[in-house]
Amino acid sequence: MNKIGKSVLLGLLSSGALFPLEAVLAQTATSSATNGDDSLETVIVTAQKREERLQDVPMSVTALSGNTLDKQQDHDFADYAALVPGLSLMSSGPGLTQLTLRGQNAGGDGSTVAVYLDESPIGSSNALLNGAVLSGDMDTWDLQRIEVLRGPQGTLYGANSEGGLLKFVTQAPILGSFSGAVEATGDVVESGTGTSNGGDLRGVVNIPIGSIVALRVSAFDEALPGYIRDPLAGTKDVTAGHKDGGRASLLIEPSDTFSVRLTATEQEIATNGNNAVDVNPVTLQPVNGDLTQERYYGEPNFFKYENYNATINWNPGPVSIVSTTSYGVLDSDQVIDGTSDIFAPPTGTLGDLLTGAFGEPLGAYEYNNADLEKFTQEIRVASPKSNWLEWQVGGFYTHEQGSLDEHLNAFVIPGGANPGFPSLEIVGLDSTFQEWAGFGDVTFHFGPQFDLQLGGRYSANKQSAVEDISGLLVGGAVSYPGASKGNIWTYSVSPSFKIDTDTLLYARLATGYRPGGPNVLPAGAPAGVPLEYKSDSTTNVELGIRSTQANGRVTIDLAAFHVDWKDIQLLEEVDNYGVNGNGGSASSQGLEMELGLKPVNGLVIHWTGAYTNAVLTSPAPFVDGIPGDRLPFAPRWSTAVDAEYDHAAFADYQSFVGATWSYVGNRTSDFAASAAVAPIQVPLPSYNTLAARVGLENASYRVELFGKNLTNSRGITNYSVSGAPNLAGEINVIQPLTFGVTLYAKF
Repeated sequence: MNKIGKSVLLGLLSSGALFPLEAVLAQTATSSATNGDDSLETVIVTAQKREERLQDVPMSVTALSGNTLDKQQDHDFADYAALVPGLSLMSSGPGLTQLTLRGQNAGGDGSTVAVYLDESPIGSSNALLNGAVLSGDMDTWDLQRIEVLRGPQGTLYGANSEGGLLKFVTQAPILGSFSGAVEATGDVVESGTGTSNGGDLRGVVNIPIGSIVALRVSAFDEALPGYIRDPLAGTKDVTAGHKDGGRASLLIEPSDTFSVRLTATEQEIATNGNNAVDVNPVTLQPVNGDLTQERYYGEPNFFKYENYNATINWNPGPVSIVSTTSYGVLDSDQVIDGTSDIFAPPTGTLGDLLTGAFGEPLGAYEYNNADLEKFTQEIRVASPKSNWLEWQVGGFYTHEQGSLDEHLNAFVIPGGANPGFPSLEIVGLDSTFQEWAGFGDVTFHFGPQFDLQLGGRYSANKQSAVEDISGLLVGGAVSYPGASKGNIWTYSVSPSFKIDTDTLLYARLATGYRPGGPNVLPAGAPAGVPLEYKSDSTTNVELGIRSTQANGRVTIDLAAFHVDWKDIQLLEEVDNYGVNGNGGSASSQGLEMELGLKPVNGLVIHWTGAYTNAVLTSPAPFVDGIPGDRLPFAPRWSTAVDAEYDHAAFADYQSFVGATWSYVGNRTSDFAASAAVAPIQVPLPSYNTLAARVGLENASYRVELFGKNLTNSRGITNYSVSGAPNLAGEINVIQPLTFGVTLYAKF
């Protein structure tokens, strides 16, 4: 959907010109965390690529409903990560976030957590296109739910799911039902120079077309607040920006046994810069003032996601068949001021080197562009429900075309003018990734209580890459090719025992992997520099219990796990060549907990928590890692409590008041964060956040006042340090104290 279409839809919805809100009443109940008056809601998930109760799934899964996310103003990874046990972030701002589950992060370029939008995998499968941080941070508007699967998902989801999976499940069109909603929000954020304003407008409409077709269209437009100042550039709104997106989905269902769903999704994020604060690399205290950075050249960011999917469901009787075809586009544009950040031997910065060489104050900036086009096709055949045996088998294919372009350019200080000579360095990396896979699982029901599920997947990939380098600092243009092939088996074994209809005890042994790939190197590279890097893999052992008690008023989900991680992919420097390599092994073990309570009618409490001990178990010498070193950005302790109380107010309105408190324990920085200065990791402090909400709602309307980060914490989500001595480090911080109001109406 283009910007004009989104603007028109939002404008019509907000004005009431398209559908008068007063003319119709909502046909569904107000969003709620309950099911009836007494029990907590029953959650349906698709974690195993079929609809089933969460209660019956033999693995660790967290499901966050779209209604809950909307009411709590949780729009992106940073908003809801604390609600998922074992999920941690390494983030430099919107669009640049690395997801970690159960501590599996060692700083590599490839992702360890797969991200799906319904049936579509999002992002790059290999480490040549920054897949770790370009993770697809989709907005949560008009979602059914988010599902987070912890532990390897190599059997059903394949590549990059060695740590787990995060899946966005969108709202499907509803046949025979006309409905819609509109929401407007305004907020005020504390900034480095006072306050900054943000806000958004959101809309959705579901239109039946005859009896067998329905169209659902949603859109949003959000102004991002600017809370970081840069006195050197004379700006107080570095993080200000814009996010917008939309989705159109058409459902055709001529019978109960056949349906086709066509979905197109688009989202864009643009910001003036990132949420970095310049700090002393030893004390981590700001060197230029709170919420302040200084840059010689602006650092705008732009991210665009597009996804087009066609899913066919056919159930002819003996089996059911699903075909899902996807085409996705990811576009990332970033500018980085390298004047003081890039080390220039023997002792200075790149800015020092250029200024000395050309006799005038010069700096340098790096422009990075990453483009990905991704086609996937999957076909699954499954048996019907059975009391003794169920199975599904499938095939998967993906073809990815990636392009990574980096330009290092000089500029005049101040002003940023071109000094009159060509780019210092131009690097272009074009890559192709293809993967074929066959998978299946079978579940044996040994009576009404004991089940045994077995699964396996064979994956083979072929990759090629070419790197072209030119520029003033390089001399003549050079070109380096690279290629690789790989294959791997993954498997899962999951016995489960139903103690009664409300309590499931399960164990799970599962494996996952992240594909290897080629390093593009000159023919004369030393023999010790690896021409390719291998896939790494995880093996997860898990024991869990999931139970509903007290007539549905109490839900308990507990899991203990141990993960072995082998041949870890790392960014390494070997004989002065920066390459992807494999180094060391690690283990992660711990406990995860989710508890839901409804002690009295109207009061719902959810408590989540995790203990994760993730450490290296063998040396990783190229990044100065030794056994016992903690894996980066993985807190040992994290927890969150959300509580809401609803009460009859007047007429048909309910009042509600709620709060969410979260705690993220101390962590360490990336292995590579300070390796150029000293072979250590930097300890990062713990932090707390508190959010609150209060309002009125009925079946059609909601008005809500909310506050986020009421403790005004400077929680650190990333840390890096420049390669030159005595220069400042850089931390990325969470959004400061925020207050806002939301008006919501549905029809």
